[in-house]
Amino acid sequence: MAADLVLFDPAAVRDLATYEQPRQFAAGIDTVVINGKVVIDEGKLTAERPGRALRRQLDTAR
Repeated sequence: MAADLVLFDPAAVRDLATYEQPRQFAAGIDTVVINGKVVIDEGKLTAERPGRALRRQLDTAR
């Protein structure tokens, strides 16, 4: 079994992305765990990459 967790402070969550810098992490999100591996720790990205992209399945039955 795999689980994903996000530890955050709802009062502190803010979007920091701008048009000039769109790839900014949101403030107030302290820890993100994907498949049991910590990928964001104390607001900083770690080297872990345990996730995978979810692709939309085309419905060919129609």
